Amino acid sequence: MQIKIKRKAFSPRTVKEEIVQANSNSRTNSELKGKLFVFTGPSGAGKTTLAQSVLREFDFLKKVITCTSRTIREGEKQDKDYHFVSKEKFEEYIAKDELLEYATVYGNYYGSLKSEVTGSIESGKSVLMVVDVQGALAIKQKFPSAISVFIKAPSLSIMKKRLIKRGTDSMEVIDKRIKTAKEELKLEHKFDNVIINDDLHKAILEVNKLIVNSLKQ
Repeated sequence: MQIKIKRKAFSPRTVKEEIVQANSNSRTNSELKGKLFVFTGPSGAGKTTLAQSVLREFDFLKKVITCTSRTIREGEKQDKDYHFVSKEKFEEYIAKDELLEYATVYGNYYGSLKSEVTGSIESGKSVLMVVDVQGALAIKQKFPSAISVFIKAPSLSIMKKRLIKRGTDSMEVIDKRIKTAKEELKLEHKFDNVIINDDLHKAILEVNKLIVNSLKQ
């Protein structure tokens, strides 16, 4: 005899209503600035997937699109997933001090334009950034009030399986990512919140509640 266990259904609508209300309340005070949320973590942790879920549910959050000098991957779109620029253009941003943060990851530049962040926050709009661990630490130094979320897989072996399944990197690159992840995991204590992305359904709920509580403060 098979016994089915009924799980409590996840209802994003209730959470969304709380967030919209919290955001609406914050706008009643014109002196309040927007909040900066920073998602970070090792490759394969699922930070991009969680960010996409949040942005689908809560359209008042603006995603800051990162600039990168790496080659566009299959399925990615210019100015949606990243601002894909040449190495020369990126170095021009650096020379003109137009970046909030930047880092070299696996031989490619990644960074966030200041103009994508400060203008939104000053106007009262909350912003979501998805960056590598180096970039997140740099942002926390410049924006101590930023709400940082370190996202990780339950284990390195699961992380490796996710990277292999993604199918965008060679095994050599994946091994480098795992090696880097081991060092990045040692830094999780430097961030405000840590979410273990074992069950995506549960992780989405945790992130949504975190945003609600942050906007209510």
